[in-house]
Amino acid sequence: MMEQDLHGKRLDDLDPGDLVKSCKYIEMGSCFSLEGIRPCVHGTIHSRVLVTAEEIRTGAATYDMVVQRRKNLFAALNGLADGLTDPCATCAHLKQVKYKDVNFEYVGGEPLPAGLNIQHYTECNQRCSYCDYAQKDRMFKVQYNMLGYLDLFRKVGKLRGNNWIDFSGGEPAIFPEFPTILRYLLDNKMGTVVVYSNALLFSQTIYDALKENRIILVTSLDTGMASSYKKLRGGSFFPKVIRNLIRYRNSGTKQLWLKYVVTELNRTEDDLWSFVLAMLALRPDRLLICPDFPYTAPEVPAETTKFVARLWYILEKLTGITPLDYVSEFGDPLWLKYHASLKQALDEVYQKKPLGDECKIEKLAFPPPAFAPSPLHRRVIAAKRRVWGSDLRKRILPVGSAGEARARQAWRRTFGRLFSE
Repeated sequence: MMEQDLHGKRLDDLDPGDLVKSCKYIEMGSCFSLEGIRPCVHGTIHSRVLVTAEEIRTGAATYDMVVQRRKNLFAALNGLADGLTDPCATCAHLKQVKYKDVNFEYVGGEPLPAGLNIQHYTECNQRCSYCDYAQKDRMFKVQYNMLGYLDLFRKVGKLRGNNWIDFSGGEPAIFPEFPTILRYLLDNKMGTVVVYSNALLFSQTIYDALKENRIILVTSLDTGMASSYKKLRGGSFFPKVIRNLIRYRNSGTKQLWLKYVVTELNRTEDDLWSFVLAMLALRPDRLLICPDFPYTAPEVPAETTKFVARLWYILEKLTGITPLDYVSEFGDPLWLKYHASLKQALDEVYQKKPLGDECKIEKLAFPPPAFAPSPLHRRVIAAKRRVWGSDLRKRILPVGSAGEARARQAWRRTFGRLFSE
């Protein structure tokens, strides 16, 4: 399509067939950031705040306000009104479409990567070297009630499912409202929920959802060595994280994803090979590779791109899993340059075949779990699930309540020692 001159027009003057620039994230996305609601956050790129945290806290935010502010940004991007447009104006997600296909009325409806993005708190139990919040000591509690915002759309029938929801933060496992928000997302059939947890604290909520394949768990492991993990994460947490990942793996889930964030600290052969061996042991369902976000640099370092390509190649050869590029949907020019550089680096490493053809593994055959539950064990666990999933239990011990937490703890300290799941 050729770009159409909209000079002299206002938003209300547009015809259905007019060619305009729009973005699905502006139309239906909602990133819950510390400052308020943004259309999106993609790595280093944060779109503008449309509704502030203060407006949500005070109840000033309304459905009509949200829709109008989306329209205001759209109008500015198309030269129909004055307004700030960075960083949206240079993003690859801004597409030319017919005005009749633009709709600002809904939250959700399409599986946009991080189309719903939950990070309105940053409290965490680790201090990662590559986390901007941790390094700047910006560890904040929840800033507003995000469910109240979603209810603005639900009450007028404009809250849709089929979304890709990133639940990060912060660390969800230490977030008191995590069970309540997760239940809301699942009960309202909002879509695929991806929980980003460092796995330092075992979460029964995460375990139960994994067991039923109702969420995807993503954990950044970043190495297979305890010494490197300590440098990356600010503490001697590696053994506990591995122990909890094994527990999550043993839930029987098909939704355990592990991730490698490539930084200057873990771009070594020891980190690479230890991670590969850890993946062979933990048997994740998917693998993600992500470069450290260059918050203050103009581009991703070439050394990182080459390391990502080599790690990608070796993981695919030895585990049989083709990794996913975590930043593949980031549309800012910085990330578009990285996408092109990574493609070139992957082409080069696959042409060189550093491991040779003989290392190709079509499919890994893993041994069965060492633990085979007895008939009594299965009956006890089945009874526990029936009781725990009953309406009576939910009335007596509501999800996320202190009573529920005490009951779970009592089980783990008594019968749970003999009849673990």
